[in-house]
Amino acid sequence: MTANLQLARPRIGHRSSGARVFARLKNNPVILLTYAVLILNSASCLIPILWTLSNSFRSNTQIFSRFSLIPESVNFENFTAMFTNTNVLTAFGNSVIITALSLGLLLVCVLPASFILARFTFRFSRTIYSFFLISIFVPGIVLLQALYQLFAVTGMLNFRFSIVLAYAAGQVPFCIFLMVAYMREVPSSVEEAAILDGAGVWTIFTRIIVPMSRNGIVTIVILSFVAIWNDYIYALVFLPEPQRQTLTVALAAAKSEYAVNYGLLSAAAIMAIVPVLIFYLFTKNMLMSGMSAGAVKG
Repeated sequence: MTANLQLARPRIGHRSSGARVFARLKNNPVILLTYAVLILNSASCLIPILWTLSNSFRSNTQIFSRFSLIPESVNFENFTAMFTNTNVLTAFGNSVIITALSLGLLLVCVLPASFILARFTFRFSRTIYSFFLISIFVPGIVLLQALYQLFAVTGMLNFRFSIVLAYAAGQVPFCIFLMVAYMREVPSSVEEAAILDGAGVWTIFTRIIVPMSRNGIVTIVILSFVAIWNDYIYALVFLPEPQRQTLTVALAAAKSEYAVNYGLLSAAAIMAIVPVLIFYLFTKNMLMSGMSAGAVKG
């Protein structure tokens, strides 16, 4: 027993892991500066979210009295007022429906197009791919007037499917750029083996290319989800009626003419943030691996 106790006793002069890390940071200013920048960046992202969460449980008087990341008490009056006095709940449902339909339409368009551009060589294939690359640099706001006139002529204003078309079309160029890079990384030997086994083009696409590009699909879904969910200007222009508003537009309208209930606004903002955080937590591992795979030269 005595021998065991002596073996478990720390050696004299042995430094803990914390001391070794501190010594490493002290001797390397570059690493110290890197950690400082990362800490400041994390704080700049977390503090506004924590402050908004705290304000969602506070009244206007408490909010203006002092800055606090911890509420004085847990009060759900702002959340109750948000569900009873505003159309935020309806707008939340609209955002879910519009985002889901947009992502579904986006995948239906992007996956086959990316497969053709990545695995086939035909006349004007490079020109078509270059066209999608150039389209990435066109800001969405530039197309707003043209889309508005198009939807007005066709009678599609204030119609959910019109904004679904606009969202899906806006995300297509960047998603095709990513998916072509992923699909080009699939070894041609796998495709050749499938052809020798009698597989057709549709079988190769659905059972080989798409499953092996799963991380890329998750990546474009996450990036497109965030872009569509957080959009404001398109939803404001194309869906003017209150019962068809999305969550971002409802947040901007969740105030009276002469005063702003910041506690209520904070509660609505938390409601808008939570789905994005949940979606990210469930898909973050695939997103990281997908972004790393996409960094390989296509």
